[in-house]
Amino acid sequence: MPFEMKESGPPVDDARIDALERSLGIMLPPDYRAFLKQHNGGRPDPRFFPVQGWPNRFPGRPDQEYGGVHYFHGIDKPITSSNLDWNFRILRGRISDELLPIAGDESGNEICLSMWGSNRGHVYIWDHDGEHAPPTYANIYLIAKSFPEFLECLHFRDPLDDYERLTGITLPRPH
Repeated sequence: MPFEMKESGPPVDDARIDALERSLGIMLPPDYRAFLKQHNGGRPDPRFFPVQGWPNRFPGRPDQEYGGVHYFHGIDKPITSSNLDWNFRILRGRISDELLPIAGDESGNEICLSMWGSNRGHVYIWDHDGEHAPPTYANIYLIAKSFPEFLECLHFRDPLDDYERLTGITLPRPH
């Protein structure tokens, strides 16, 4: 599904992305590099994505949850916590070493891109409520097997709709 990116950062070129890779000791997948050059972070619209196996958040809910991208991290953004390098460093030791946090949701969870191994390029969500020390994959859930697949799965679904359907309880919505 096509999406619109709002609040993108300043344009970045290959030299700036190369510098980021060197400073973090990683090599970004080509499709994610292209995304950074085109958008450099921001808020996607639509923003929801399905996650298989995420713990049930609502009573009577099947073993599937929906998350939402609050903000994609970028490079050289004016707000420090919106930058890839800051998130990579601040979450070091809290998430598995091969994961790069590329976006956050509104609850403090991170959408991460695998940087190496057999799952290189896979997109996961790290659920901070299940955090382990040392980090494990027990609180990490697969979203997509590639970054383009992740972008394709973004949609307008409101997870509260399922809660209302399953419980019959209508929730107030902001106007």
